[in-house]
Amino acid sequence: MKRISINIIAIITVFTVNTGSAQSLEEMINTALVNNYQIRIVKNEAQIATNNNVTGNTGILPTVDLNGTYSNSLNNTKQKFADGTIRQGNNAKNTNLNLSALVNWTVFNGFYVYARRNQLAYLEELGQLNSKFYIEQTVSDIVTAYHQLMYEQQLLKNYQQSLSISLFRLTLEKKRKDVGVGKAMDYGQALVDYQTDSIRLLAQQNTIQALKIDLNYVLNNELEKEISMADNEFEILEIPTKEALLQQVDEANNQLAQQRLQELIAETELRMIKANRYPKIDLFTGYQYSKSTAAVGFSNSNQNYGPTIGVSISFNLYNGGAINREIKNTEIVTENTTLTKQQVNQQINADVLNFYNEFNSIGTQIALAKSNVEEMTKVYETARVQLKKGAINGYDFRLTQTSLLNSELTLMQLQFALKAIEINLNRLSGNVLASYM
Repeated sequence: MKRISINIIAIITVFTVNTGSAQSLEEMINTALVNNYQIRIVKNEAQIATNNNVTGNTGILPTVDLNGTYSNSLNNTKQKFADGTIRQGNNAKNTNLNLSALVNWTVFNGFYVYARRNQLAYLEELGQLNSKFYIEQTVSDIVTAYHQLMYEQQLLKNYQQSLSISLFRLTLEKKRKDVGVGKAMDYGQALVDYQTDSIRLLAQQNTIQALKIDLNYVLNNELEKEISMADNEFEILEIPTKEALLQQVDEANNQLAQQRLQELIAETELRMIKANRYPKIDLFTGYQYSKSTAAVGFSNSNQNYGPTIGVSISFNLYNGGAINREIKNTEIVTENTTLTKQQVNQQINADVLNFYNEFNSIGTQIALAKSNVEEMTKVYETARVQLKKGAINGYDFRLTQTSLLNSELTLMQLQFALKAIEINLNRLSGNVLASYM
C-alpha cells in the first residue's frame, strides 16, 4: 500500500509543479504580435503593396532614357559605281557611334492610368486588411488555446480528484481484505478502477504538454518552455444583441471587407483591359548624336546631331478578337467576385446567428449543470460515509463517484464551449482585438 501512495503522489506532483512565472492572456498576445513568423510575413507583404502604390507605378509619368552604341567592324568590301569605277578593300575598318537622350510621355492610353491608380490603392488596402485578418485570427487562436489549456488543467484536477477518490476506496478495500472482512473481488475491482484513473491522468498530462508546445509555437517561444497561466476561471464577456452583432459584421468583418475590395479590384481590371480599345498617344523629345566612318565607300564619314521632337500614335484595328475575349472573361470574373462577396456575407451572417443562438442555449445549460454538481456533491459525501460503514458496496460507490465527476466534466465542457462561441462572435464582428488586448 505504501507503493501505491507513492505512485499517486508522484503522478499528481508532475502536474502541479511548474517553473515558469504566470503569464496573462494579454502578455501572450503581445508576445505573439511581436514574434510570430506568419504575422511578420503578412506585414512584409502589406508593405510591398504600400511600396507599389506610387504615382510612378501607374504609367502617368514620363520615361527618360539615355542610350549609347559604339561598334567596330572589319569588312572585305567591293563597290562598283555607274561610271565603271571600282573601289575595294580588304579588312576595311568601319565604325559607328550613336548617342541619344530621349524623353517619352504617354499622354493618353484609354484612361488606363486612372484605373491602375485606383487598383494600386485597393491593393494596398487589401494588403493591410490581409495583415489585420491574420493578426485577428492569431489573436483568436491564442485566446482559444489559452482557455483550452485552462479547461484541460481543470480537467486534470478532475482526474486527480477521481484518482484520490479511487485511492481512498482502494485503501479501504485493502484494509478490509487484510482483516478478513473484505472480498478479494472488491479489492481487485478497486485496484482496476484506480489503475484506470491513473492511465487517464497520464494521458491528460500528454494532452496538456502537447497543447503547451502548440502554444509556444504560435508565440515563437522555445517549444518546451513552461507555461503558467495567471487565470484559472472562465470569464465570459457580454455579447451585444443579435441586431447589433449583424450590424457590426456588416461594418467591421474583415473577410467581408476583403471581398468588397476584391470586387473593386476586378472592376479596375476590366477598365484597364477596355483601355486597349482606345488609341495610345505618346509625345517624345530628346537629343541625338550619330557618327559613322568607312574606309571604303562613297563617303569616309557621316555625322548627325541635334534635337528631336515628335508624336507617336498607335491604334490596334484587329488582333483576332483578343481584346473582346479578354473583356468578356474579365466581366465573368467580376461577376464571380460579386457572387463570392454575397456568398461570404450570407455564410458569415448564418454563422453569427447560429453562434448567437447556441450562446444563449449553453448559458441556460450551464445553470442546470451547476445545480447538478451541487446535488451530486451531496450524494457523493453521503456515499463516502456509507462506504466507510459498509452500507454500500464498492460498485455502487464507483457509480456515485463517476456521476459526480461526469457532472463536473459537463459543467467544464459547457463553460469552455461558451467561451469558444464568445471568441468566434467577437472575431466575426471585428471586435476580437478590442475585446482581448
